[in-house]
Amino acid sequence: MSDERQVFQTDNKARWYTFKWVSRVLIFFAIALIPLGVLSLLKKNIPILPGLSKTDTGKLIHAVIPKNLSEKDKKKYKGMQAFIDTRAQNNAFIDRERKRPKNANIRAAFFVDWDPQSFISLKANIDKLNMVLPEWFFIDPTGDSLKATIDNDALQLMRKARVAIVPILTNVVSSDFDGKLLYRILSDPRKRNKFLQDIVNTIEKNKLSGVNLDFEELTENSLPLLKQFHEELYRILHAKGLLVTQDILPNDDSYNISEISKMTDYIFLMAYDHHYDTSTPGWVSDQQWIEKVLDAAAKSVPSEKIVLCMATYGYDWPEGQKGITLTYAQAVYLAREYNATIDFDNDTYNCHFTYTENNGVKHEVYFNDAASNFNTMRFADDYGTAGVAIWRLGAEDQRLWAFYKNALTTEAMSEQKKLFTKLENVPVSFEKPDYIGDGEVLDVISQPQNGEMKITADTTNDYLIQEEEYLKLPTKYVIRRFGQVEPGKQVLLTFDDGPDPEYTPQILKILKKENVPAAFFVVGVNIQNHLPTFEQVYKGGFEIGNHTFSHPNIASVGSKRAQTEIDATRLLIEAVTGHSTILFRPPFNADAEPTSAQELLPVGLSKTLNYYDVGESIDPEDWDTDSAHVNADSIYNRIVRQYEARPLRDKGIILLHDAGGNRQGTVDALPRIIKYFKDRNIQFITVAQLLNLKKNQVMPPVKSDILRADKYGVTIVFWVFKFLSTAFWLAVFLGLGRTVTLGALALINYRRQKKERLSPLGVFNQKVNVIVPAYNEEVNSARTVQSLLNQDYANLEVLFVDDGSKDDTLKNITAAFGDNPRVKILSKPNGGKASALNYGIAHSSAEYLICIDADTQLKKDAVSQLMRYFVDDTIGAVAGNVKVGNITNVLTRWQSIEYITAQNFDRRAFDYINGITVVPGAIGAFSKKAIVEAGGFTTDSLAEDCDLTIRILRKGYVIRNCNEAIAITEAPETVRQFLKQRFRWSYGVMQSFWKNKDACFRARYKGLGMVALPNILLFQIILPIIAPVADLLFFFSIYYNWPNEQHTSWGDIDRIALFYGLFLLVDVGVALFAFSIEKEKNYWQLLWLIPQRFVYRQLMYVVLFRSLRRAIKGEGQGWGSLKRTGNVVLKE
Repeated sequence: MSDERQVFQTDNKARWYTFKWVSRVLIFFAIALIPLGVLSLLKKNIPILPGLSKTDTGKLIHAVIPKNLSEKDKKKYKGMQAFIDTRAQNNAFIDRERKRPKNANIRAAFFVDWDPQSFISLKANIDKLNMVLPEWFFIDPTGDSLKATIDNDALQLMRKARVAIVPILTNVVSSDFDGKLLYRILSDPRKRNKFLQDIVNTIEKNKLSGVNLDFEELTENSLPLLKQFHEELYRILHAKGLLVTQDILPNDDSYNISEISKMTDYIFLMAYDHHYDTSTPGWVSDQQWIEKVLDAAAKSVPSEKIVLCMATYGYDWPEGQKGITLTYAQAVYLAREYNATIDFDNDTYNCHFTYTENNGVKHEVYFNDAASNFNTMRFADDYGTAGVAIWRLGAEDQRLWAFYKNALTTEAMSEQKKLFTKLENVPVSFEKPDYIGDGEVLDVISQPQNGEMKITADTTNDYLIQEEEYLKLPTKYVIRRFGQVEPGKQVLLTFDDGPDPEYTPQILKILKKENVPAAFFVVGVNIQNHLPTFEQVYKGGFEIGNHTFSHPNIASVGSKRAQTEIDATRLLIEAVTGHSTILFRPPFNADAEPTSAQELLPVGLSKTLNYYDVGESIDPEDWDTDSAHVNADSIYNRIVRQYEARPLRDKGIILLHDAGGNRQGTVDALPRIIKYFKDRNIQFITVAQLLNLKKNQVMPPVKSDILRADKYGVTIVFWVFKFLSTAFWLAVFLGLGRTVTLGALALINYRRQKKERLSPLGVFNQKVNVIVPAYNEEVNSARTVQSLLNQDYANLEVLFVDDGSKDDTLKNITAAFGDNPRVKILSKPNGGKASALNYGIAHSSAEYLICIDADTQLKKDAVSQLMRYFVDDTIGAVAGNVKVGNITNVLTRWQSIEYITAQNFDRRAFDYINGITVVPGAIGAFSKKAIVEAGGFTTDSLAEDCDLTIRILRKGYVIRNCNEAIAITEAPETVRQFLKQRFRWSYGVMQSFWKNKDACFRARYKGLGMVALPNILLFQIILPIIAPVADLLFFFSIYYNWPNEQHTSWGDIDRIALFYGLFLLVDVGVALFAFSIEKEKNYWQLLWLIPQRFVYRQLMYVVLFRSLRRAIKGEGQGWGSLKRTGNVVLKE
C-alpha cells in the first residue's frame, strides 16, 4: 500500500475519543430518561378526590303510581287498609284446591327506557318472559294526541324473542298524572275518535300485541267517558285479536273493577307500595298484605284474569324525610357500605336493615329480593292467577331469573327441590350497573363481588322460603352520578383525542373569541408529539382531563397496561403544567350511562386511581370522518337534535374531537354550536362549575423536584421526535422528488440520445489501451482478458496489472496470454487498485484508456460503442453499462435490479446535466489527457473511480454515459461479501465527497456543484444516517394508528400510507421505464423490487454506519479482495 494517507486517516486519536465520550454522554442521558420516567411513575402523585354533594334523587319506581298523594288520597288509602285488615282477621280465602297447570301462564315484566339497566336486563332475560309491558304510550299535551316513544332496539329484541308486546298507555305528564288532560280528550268526540284510531294504528304498524291502560288522578266527570272509551277500545282491539289490559291499585274504588274486567283481557294488580316514599317507613309488599289485596280483587274478578304485580325494589327512608327509591343492588350496596345486617323477615318475606350516616342521620331500608318474589309467586301460582309481572326490569335481584319462567305450584315444586340451592349463590356480575343520583360525572362506589346466602325452606309441604341469611353481600357496579346541569340553562363543551397542531389551535381561537370555556381530554402520545399545542391549551386556561397515553380500549388490555396508560398521561400533564387532574374519560366508552363490561371496567379502574369519570350525553360522532354524512352541517344538526330530543335533566356535556383524523368539520361547526346555545341564553360552564368545585380542585397543583426533571425530559423527547418526524417526511418528499426528477431527466436524455448523431462504429479507430488491475482474481481474470481479445475494435491492447496477488492470478494469465502480442502483462507489489491503475497508465502507449475490473466481461462491441463518443474533444470520460452476470440467488437478483434501476438509471439522468460522479471501475473509457490533467488515480480514497470522475468534471470536461457498452460483472453472492464490497464503495464515496466538498453548491461547477455533489451529501450520507430511526418512527406510526379492537382512529396513517404508497408507485413506474430503455425482457423480476426496497436498505444502513465509524476513527483501509465464484456467463 502507498504511504499516502487516505482521506479521514489520522494518527491523532482525539477525534475518536471525543466522539466516543460525546456519544456516551448522550446515551447516558437518553437512558437516564427511562429510570427517571419509571421513578416518576412509581412515585406518582395521586390527588385526593374532593367530596361531591350526595343529593341523590331516585327515579319514579312506577310511572302509573302517584308520586305524591293528597291528604284526601292518604285517608282513602288508610281506609282501604282498614278494610283489608278487618278481612284478614277472618282469614283470606285462598282456594288451595284450585291447582294450576305445571307450565306457568303469564310471566311479564315492565320495561322502562329511562334506565339503561332495564334494557340490559331485558336483553339478558327475555327468554324467561312471555310478555313485556314497555312504558311507550303517552298523551301529548300540546296536541291532545297519542305520543309514542318506542325504543326501536328494544322493540326488535322483543319481536325476535316472540313475546307479547303490550305497551303502557298512561296520562303521566312530566312525572305527574294529569286527569284534566285525559278529560279534555275523552269529552271531545273528534279528539277521542282520533285518539282511539291513533292507538290502533300505532299498535298495528309496530306489530304490537295490545295495550296496557293506566289512567290515574281522574276527575269525577271523566269516569263515564272513560268507561265509554274503554268499551270502544276493547271492541276494536278484541276484534283484531289484540289485548286490552288494565293496571289497578289495590282496592282503588275509583274504578268499578267488576265492570272493567268485562272489557279487559287481564287486570294487572299492583300489589306493592304498601308503604311508599311519602308514607312512614315499612314493608314494600309484605306477604300477608299481598294475600289480602289479591283476595279482595278476586271477589270481583276471576283469579284467572288477574296478573299479580310484584315489587323488585325498595325504599331508603332517612329519619323524618321522604323515602328514596332503591334497586336491589343499591340496597345491598348501602348495607355493605355501612356494615349493616340484612334481615329477611319470615312474617312478611321482605328484607330490612338500618344504618346511620356519618352526620348522624338514621335510615331505615325496606326492599324485596328474590326470596320475597319466590314466595309471592308460589302464592300466585297456587291461587290460580293468570300469572305474575315484575315492576320493573333492571331493579331486580338477579337470582329471580333462576325460577321466574317456572311454574311454582305445589305440584310443580315437588320436582324442583334443588332450586333452593341455586338461590344460595350470587355470581359476580361485571355488567348491569345501578345508578344513584343524576348527572354525567361518574364515581364508582361499589364493584362486583360474589354473594352467598343460607336458605332455609320447607321442601316437603308448602315449599316456601322460611328464612334467608346473607352470609356475604353480593354487589355489582354501583355508580354515583354527579354534575347535573341546570335544565335548559347550562351545557359543557369537551374535546377528546388532542392535542392536534392543525385543529386544536383553530378550536382554541374560536373558544377565545366567543369567551367559551371547555375541557380537553388529552392523549399522552399527542402531548409528547405536539407539546407546544398542549401548552397552548393549558395557557388558554382550559380544563385538562386524562384520555390515556395511546388511546387503547381500556377494557381490552391488561390491567397493568391500562394503569400505565393512565399514569403516564397524568405524569405528562403534571410535568408540563405543574398541575395534576382528577378528570378522566376512557377512549371508546364516554357514555354518561355505561352499561357493559367494556364501558364499566375503565370507569372502575379510574376510580382506583382517584379520578372522576366525565361522561357525555350529546355525541354527534364527529370522529366518524370515513362517513360521507359527517360534516359541519351534520355535526351541528345532530347536536341540536339530540339536545332537543332528550329530557332536559339528562343532557349537558357535549362530546367533540379535536384530533384523531380530519376534524375540519368539527372546527367549522363549532361557531354555529356556540351560537345556537347562546341565542337561547344557555350558559357554557366548566367541569369545576358543574361539580361546584374550584379549578384547582379538579386540577390540583403539584410540586416535585422530579417533575421539574420530567419536564426537561419531556421537552427533550419532544424535540427529538419532532426532528425525526420532520426527517421522515423530508425523506419521503425529497425521495419522491428525486425519483420523479431523475426519471424526467432520464427520459429527456433517452430522447436526446436517440436523436444524437455519433460516429458510426469502426470509424473512430484510435489506439486504445484496456487496463485490467487485478488482486487475487485467479477465478475470473482469464475470461476477462479473453472477452477483451474478442472485441470487434481492432486497435486495442490489453495491459494486465497484477497488484501483488497472493494466489495464481499472475501465473494463470501468463500461461494463457504470455505469448499474445495484444496482451502486456505487468506485475507490481501490492499498493491498491488506484496504484495498479496508475501503473498501467504509466505503461500505456495510447491516448485513450479503458479501465475494467478483473471480474468483468465485455460484450463484443462494448469498446467500439464507448469510443464513438471521443470524436468530441470535450469528452473526458464515458461510462459504460454494467449488468450482473451471476443471478444465482435473491441477493444477486436484488443487485441486478439495483444496477438497472438505480446505478445505470441515475447515470442516464446525470448524463443530461453533465453530473455523472462515477465512471464505474467495471467499464469506463477515458481520455488519457483528461486523466493526466486531473492528476490520475489517487490512493487516498477507496472509490478511486468516483474521485477521478469528479476531478475530471472539475477540469471542465464532459462525461457521458454509453448504455450500449455493456459489461457483465460478478456480484457478491453472500451477504458477507456484499457488505464488504459496499463498505468499500460507501467509504470511498464519502472520502471523494469530502475531498471535493469545496465544489458543493458552487454554481461554477454547474451540474456537479449544484446537483451531483448535493445529491451525494443528502441522499448517500445525511438521510441514510437518520433513516433507520425514521423507519422505526414510520412503523411505530403504523402500529399506533392502525385501527383495531383497541384503537380505531386512523390518525396520520392515511397520509403515511398515501405518500409511502405514492413513493413506491413512482419507484415501480421508474423501474419499469428503466427496464424498458435497457431492453430487459423479463419484467417479472420487478416483483422483487418491493421486498428489495425494505430489506436491501437495512443492509445498506449497516454499511453506512461502518463507514462513518471508520471515518471518525481515522483508520486506513486496504483494497482487499472478494471471493469469486466464476458464475458469470457472457451471452452475446
